[in-house]
Amino acid sequence: MKRSFITHPAVALLLAISLIPTSAGLAAALWFGLDTAALARVFATPGVGLSIASAVWTGSVATAIALLLAHVAVALAASGNWRHRLTTLVLPLLAMPHLAIGIGLALVLAPSGVLLRLFSPWATGFELPPDWLIVNDPAGISLIIGLVLKETCFLVMALAAALGQVPSARLQAQAVTLGYGPLKSWFTTVAPALQQQIRLPLAAVLVFGISNVEMAIPVGPALPPTFPVLLWRWFTDPEPAIHAQAYAGTLVLLAVSIAVIFAAHLLGRLVRRGLIRSASNGLRRTDENRVRQSFGTILTIGWTLGCLAIIAIGLRAVSGPWRFPTLMPANISLTTLQDLFGLTTGVGVTTLALAAATAIAGIALVLPAAERCRQSSTGRRRLGALLFLPLLLPQMTFLFGVQALLVRLNIDGTFIAVLWSHLVFALPYLWGILAPARAAIDPRYEQVAATLGVSATRSWLIVTAPLLTRSALIALALAFSVSVALYLPTLFAGAGRVATAATEAAAAAGSGNLRLAAAHAILLAVIPLTAFACAYLGAALLFRQRRGVPR
Repeated sequence: MKRSFITHPAVALLLAISLIPTSAGLAAALWFGLDTAALARVFATPGVGLSIASAVWTGSVATAIALLLAHVAVALAASGNWRHRLTTLVLPLLAMPHLAIGIGLALVLAPSGVLLRLFSPWATGFELPPDWLIVNDPAGISLIIGLVLKETCFLVMALAAALGQVPSARLQAQAVTLGYGPLKSWFTTVAPALQQQIRLPLAAVLVFGISNVEMAIPVGPALPPTFPVLLWRWFTDPEPAIHAQAYAGTLVLLAVSIAVIFAAHLLGRLVRRGLIRSASNGLRRTDENRVRQSFGTILTIGWTLGCLAIIAIGLRAVSGPWRFPTLMPANISLTTLQDLFGLTTGVGVTTLALAAATAIAGIALVLPAAERCRQSSTGRRRLGALLFLPLLLPQMTFLFGVQALLVRLNIDGTFIAVLWSHLVFALPYLWGILAPARAAIDPRYEQVAATLGVSATRSWLIVTAPLLTRSALIALALAFSVSVALYLPTLFAGAGRVATAATEAAAAAGSGNLRLAAAHAILLAVIPLTAFACAYLGAALLFRQRRGVPR
């Protein structure tokens, strides 16, 4: 990147907001974690090897399945001309935070959950919940299912966005004319090109899958837990000696994540070679109806399961006693709704305030930098990679160092501290939406305005801003969603004194109080869904009478 970009005040401020806490967190992790005695205690912990293996297994398998399903979903949508409908279908699950999906899945998949109630007693004969270990199973299957539901939606959106940079229709048409079936033509010609465009999002998905705590708390393995959950318990332990062990454990988690990313890179090269061989083996596979139907069924089941999780959260939060095997709760009363409102009002206000502040501050930081980098694709790409760095690191690795920085600045446990930590994770998404949208605006619009004597500021307000409105509204909704979903950044930057829906839902889920967890999970679901609905409706209504304006 040219020096002028970095030294520009808007770009420098954006990088400072993102990289100062990240760098400080990594430095603290290295300073406190490089302790041979603490590392020895980490590896001497009973079951730690199984915990690490469980984290790698669940994160890697979930990422691989999600990537395959995302490619198939986009391929089926592209061949069926319903790509835009696909993004609408995945939006509800994409907006749902991981923690809310995890709580919902626990209510659906449990032996007394909604799924078994649908078939009991008429099909299963069960009058009482069976003694099955489905949720929190040692193999992590329920955790994998939850991660696949969320990450497939994220990767679908990433692939859909990358399609604009790849001549997918032309590549697939050429393969079809050579006799290839739609799916094989997609995986042979389009998928390799798309993979180059989504390398960073895919790496972020893989790292999150390995290091996540939010979904592992309600549905992850229990004995032993995944390694990130074990680290979380060490950091929240009141014994100070355990904290050094936790810092050392974060370096182990970082090393494991780097090793898995490197292994995934090597595996990707092998898969690419396999696709090349498949393309040249002479098998056209024109009859793909069974394969397409099978994948379509899997995608439909997954989407239905996610919707059931959302419904289960709502039912459990507002219901009283709910005996098995009745499908619906015995009573849903106004008193229950009033109790629910009383439980979540204060937390909801704090969550909304943080989300709004994160979205507005993030937009204010990103727009000037995007304006400065609008004519340099290299500058945008490199700045985006720097902003994306916090998403490529396990949160555990640097968040505790961030907490130490906030203590030094004497702002830990304050609203400003939590807002700063939320901005670190929201800025990459805001940049990914607004920077390309700003660069895509034809500069001739502004040139025409200048020839008419309009000043640069007024030209931006009356020409550029309306063209950016739809992207800005979607970016605001996405920042809302990111802020609402953040658990660990809120917990440690807030020092336990800033309660949001995410922290309260995690605490309730960890204690086994699923009704209270569902009550807070409703907030986790409703706020992002409402934000996205307002963004899309606002963009459609605001400029409905102006031709050519994106809406």
